[in-house]
Amino acid sequence: MINWNYISKIFRDHLLLIIFAFILVGVLQFLIITLVATVDILNIFQVYYHQLAPQIQQLIGEEFMAQFSLKGAVAFGYNHPLVLIFLTIIAVILPSGRIAGEIENGTLELLFSLPVKRSVISLSLWLFSGIALLIVVSGCFLGTFSGMLFFPETRVAPLLTVAKLGLNLWLLMLLINAYAFLISSFAREGGKAAQYSAIITLFFYFLNYAAKIWTDIDFLQPLNIFYYYQPQKIMMGTADFWRNIVILGIPAIAFGLMSVRRITVRDIPG
Repeated sequence: MINWNYISKIFRDHLLLIIFAFILVGVLQFLIITLVATVDILNIFQVYYHQLAPQIQQLIGEEFMAQFSLKGAVAFGYNHPLVLIFLTIIAVILPSGRIAGEIENGTLELLFSLPVKRSVISLSLWLFSGIALLIVVSGCFLGTFSGMLFFPETRVAPLLTVAKLGLNLWLLMLLINAYAFLISSFAREGGKAAQYSAIITLFFYFLNYAAKIWTDIDFLQPLNIFYYYQPQKIMMGTADFWRNIVILGIPAIAFGLMSVRRITVRDIPG
C-alpha cells in the first residue's frame, strides 16, 4: 500500500526545507536553554511584568512568565512562533503542492495514469508528511538533549517528559496536515488550498490568545486545536496528556482517510 519510490522522490524535492527546519528548531531550543541557564531572565521579566497594566498581564499570562524558569525554557522552544510557523509551512505545502498544485499543473493526471493505484500515491504522500514532520520535531528534541547535556542544571525533567512535548507537537502538526490534505483533495489550485489551510490554522492560533482576554468566548476553547497543545503544562505535570493525544490524533486519522477516499474517487481535473 506504500510506494517507496514516490516517497523517495518527494523527500529529495523537499530535502533542503526539511534540513533547514530541523537545524533551525534544534538550534533555537538549544539557545533558549543556554540563555535561561546563564542569565537570570525570570527575575528581569518579573520586574517589568508587574509594572504592566492588568489587561496586558492577562494577555501575557502566567504561562508566559513560566517560560523563563528552567522547566519553562525546556518547553518554550516547542511553542516558539518560529517553530510553529516552519512546521505549519511543511504541514500545509506538502498536500497543497503535491495534490492541488499538481492538479493545477496537470502533472497529477499523468502520475495517476501510471500503473499505481491512487490510494497508494495518496497514502504514500500522507506517510511522508508524517515522517517529514517527525524529523523536524526531532530537531527540537535533539536541541533539548544538547542543552541539557551542556547545562546540567537544566535537567529538570526526564527525557520521557520531553518526548511527550514532541509527541504533542507532532500530533498537532499532523492534524493541520490532515485538514490541509482534505482541503487539497477538493481543490483545483495549490495556492488556494494552501491559503485556506493557513487561514484556518491562523484562526485557531489567534482564537487561543483571544480567549485568554475575552472571557465571553472562552467556551470556544475546547473546539480549538491549540487548546490541546500544552507544552508548558506537560513540563509542569498538569496537562491531561492522553486526552490531548486522543483528541488530536483521532481527527487527524479521520481527515487523512477521508482525503485518501476523496482522491481515489474524484475526477482529475475536477
